[in-house]
Amino acid sequence: MRVLIVDDSPILRLLLRSVMESAGLQVREAENGEQALSVLATYTPDIVTMDVHMPGMNGYETTARILERYALPVVILTSSSNANDASSAMRALEVGALAVLEKPAGPHCANFEQQVNELLRTLLNLAQVKIVRRPYAQKSAAPRALPSKHQLHPAQPRLVAIAASAGGPAALKTLLHELAPAQPWPLLLAQHISAGFLDSFRDWLASLSAMPVHLATNDQEFCPGALYLAPEAHHLGVDADLRARLERGNHNTPFCPSANHLFTSVAQSLGSRAIAIQLSGMGRDGAEGLAELNRQGALTIAQEPASAVIDAMPLAAINLQAAKLVLAPEAIAALLNTLASRGTSSSNLPGGEKSC
Repeated sequence: MRVLIVDDSPILRLLLRSVMESAGLQVREAENGEQALSVLATYTPDIVTMDVHMPGMNGYETTARILERYALPVVILTSSSNANDASSAMRALEVGALAVLEKPAGPHCANFEQQVNELLRTLLNLAQVKIVRRPYAQKSAAPRALPSKHQLHPAQPRLVAIAASAGGPAALKTLLHELAPAQPWPLLLAQHISAGFLDSFRDWLASLSAMPVHLATNDQEFCPGALYLAPEAHHLGVDADLRARLERGNHNTPFCPSANHLFTSVAQSLGSRAIAIQLSGMGRDGAEGLAELNRQGALTIAQEPASAVIDAMPLAAINLQAAKLVLAPEAIAALLNTLASRGTSSSNLPGGEKSC
């Protein structure tokens, strides 16, 4: 496997090269964004690691330039303790970088081996992923003939559950930007994100919309018009009273928070009275849970694979016939806005839920 390391620190490049070559990877280096683009003109790696702060083009700008020209997976390496770095890393995820990881600090650090193992595992997994890069020539339209609310959804929805993994932030940016902030239901999100970056991810999501974004706490009531994330190392669920049910992750589930856990919890608690959305990501997490929601009569949606950075998660749901609709992110937002405007308000939600 071939890797291009982009970092302005010669010490960090030397460390990364040593770690990667010890694992049998082939390595090229670039000390800034301009040099990275020059290297890529004649060299095709399987994956790119990207620093955030560099002279000239920063990591966000370099990632955007690379993804405009090449279908290459990009992994951001930064320091989770540096708020500016973490914020820039979120912007790189927004344009299509697949993951953000903390830089290995060096052999003197107690968690160095864990950081190295996570880095190598991430590189090996993401280097095999097919990247779908098709910039929108024009925005996808909402469904031409939108079915009646009853046809789409036999019972009034009480909650929207969203799942995403690698490539998900790019879809979430479009979805949240297009979504009317006064949604008459709470939104729950299971997004795979590396440890240490959840606060920055929450702040980035909040910057995309007027909708408030919260880290859920156990047993809290989910409020209409707000977006909720699982706290770090926890799975997110809900009960029939729209209260949070958190469970600590364990080794039995490869992803935390788990999309399947979220969707299955929503299916068990709300049945048909929910909307569930499967966005970009690798693997199959969420497909079985979305299928269960579909069987319960919920409105289930998969992202149009051609619009996803990574189409594996949406395709897994589509192949299971778990999705009633297959839409690009802006069309998903248009549909939610239309359903929200059809007489649904916090005063007439089933069960009498009020704004909180």
